[in-house]
Amino acid sequence: MSTSDADLRARIVSGAIRAYRARDFHSVGPDEVAEHAEVAVAEVHRVYPSWELLVVAVIDRWNNGSRRALWVVAEREGAAAFLRARLQAGIDDPALIRLRVALLSAASDPDHPAAGWFRAQYTRAFEDLTLALVRDVVAGREPRGASPRHAAEQLMALYEGLQLQAMVRDDAEPLSGFDRAVARMRVGWAAVETLV
Repeated sequence: MSTSDADLRARIVSGAIRAYRARDFHSVGPDEVAEHAEVAVAEVHRVYPSWELLVVAVIDRWNNGSRRALWVVAEREGAAAFLRARLQAGIDDPALIRLRVALLSAASDPDHPAAGWFRAQYTRAFEDLTLALVRDVVAGREPRGASPRHAAEQLMALYEGLQLQAMVRDDAEPLSGFDRAVARMRVGWAAVETLV
């Protein structure tokens, strides 16, 4: 790929992110991306001959970029603080939540061309969270009796559920709901520790 194509791809991905911020996921196509990237539609098709390739590039930069940028929170403050920071990032940029939720359906469809990649990304995020919780238990940030894998399941379910609620409930308060639920989960994790 030439430097000019690399620059063009980056420009188109940035344009696609702007398009997703401006419109619903299902109403964004090559025309909207081209408009926001300020390029010809033919250029979008040339460097991204498959729509799924463009969506993968968008999610890799936008979602994975956000995840990587916030990973320092997991290192310093723990897995729960990391997911809380990601929840805050989604509140600040709700189009990213809409995109992630829309792609869960694609990830569950074995016939979708990018399903394998989406599933691998989801699995990797879950495994990273589990590893962060192992570190939290070792560092004493979470109770010794906590099962990192089970705690990751609970935290991921909470994180995803609160994102959905934030999308459809006008009165949703995802951060305070996250804090309350994590406090209750920790009580349960500590209770397991006393039984061990």
